[in-house]
Amino acid sequence: MPAASSTTHTDFWHDHPNPHLRLMDRDAPASAVLSAAVERGTTLFRSDSSRLASRPVETDADGDYTQIDPTLPLDRDSAAADDPLPNTSYAGMTPVQRRRFANWLTTPEVFAPLAFRQNYLAWLETALFEEAGRAAATAELFSLLAAGAWQGDSALAQTALLAGWLAQEKELIAQAISQGSASTSSLAAAAGWLAQMGGKLDAACGLALAQGWQLHAPVLTDFHLENDGPLLELRITSLANTLGADPLAWALAQSSPNGDSAQAWRPWRTVHRDIRLLLPQIDIRSALEPRLADLFASLPVAATHPTEPDQPADDSSETAESPAAEARSEWQLILEFGNNRSQHYDYVLHLARKQAGYQVLMDETRQLVHRIHFRKRHIRQFWRLWAYVEKWPTVRVYVNGKEIEKWNVYPYSAEMR
Repeated sequence: MPAASSTTHTDFWHDHPNPHLRLMDRDAPASAVLSAAVERGTTLFRSDSSRLASRPVETDADGDYTQIDPTLPLDRDSAAADDPLPNTSYAGMTPVQRRRFANWLTTPEVFAPLAFRQNYLAWLETALFEEAGRAAATAELFSLLAAGAWQGDSALAQTALLAGWLAQEKELIAQAISQGSASTSSLAAAAGWLAQMGGKLDAACGLALAQGWQLHAPVLTDFHLENDGPLLELRITSLANTLGADPLAWALAQSSPNGDSAQAWRPWRTVHRDIRLLLPQIDIRSALEPRLADLFASLPVAATHPTEPDQPADDSSETAESPAAEARSEWQLILEFGNNRSQHYDYVLHLARKQAGYQVLMDETRQLVHRIHFRKRHIRQFWRLWAYVEKWPTVRVYVNGKEIEKWNVYPYSAEMR
């Protein structure tokens, strides 16, 4: 009877729909895969032999702690079963946990216990060193990078960066930087790789680096890539013109003025503990970070313009039905502006069109006028636009039907109440 059960489980795993499974009776262990990749000859990575010297290379079928042993029993899933602890191998799971793991592997983009994700990432990481499996594993990693349940998983970001480096594709590295949550040191290395491959600094990459390096720029608190990205792109272009090169290329030249002299083979944190790597890395953070700080410091910060509450917190003399309260509830501000030669005009128009109260009118001279209605609760969006348009000659501001002089437009102004 036990033999029949084992055979059933073996068939189950060999017929499983997930193509990335690594089985003990079918796939080589990670250490053997890495050794074979090193023997093929490559300049992209080295095996960190100093960290493996204390243990021989495993080449037998039982040498990989992450692989599935198809003979181990599976039990019915149960809501009462505990999740496996982090770093639990497949063999260390209970039969119920193994069943749950098998079920999850049919849709690995959904949420799962950390141990499940660790084992799955270890398989994908191992496959990156196999010529036959590299492309599929890379595609799966970047598919997971876009899955909501994997957001914030630093190990996934780390493995995606490794996949981009091994594929030597700057687009993948840029995507892993922008979408992932890699460690501070890994971001520095990845930025260096991107620069080496001729990649350009864009808004998404710049934002990810600034957040990953924890720049103390107030604008980062409320920065929205869709809304604020176009302006950041303009600032990056301006910086590139000033530096005479894309900021990444400039930082690379500053970090390695004598070619590859600053490049060093450094350890790379991996998911699979039997894969120990040295990767060529140039840390361009020291050169790039001050330029990033300047970029974000030059952006307008909507948060610096505080909003006033719609109603006083302490005013018992007025009820919600009183005329004063009703008038305040109908408070509105109108911002109007016409065409302008400012480099920010297209970006301002982009923001304006996203507002619920946006209209396009034509004045008596047949010139287009862009008008936006703001309620008190949306005043923050007004200040965001005002930071760009306050000096434009075509700008007009009206509060409750009364035009306000531009010098009177500031937070807590009596004319703005």
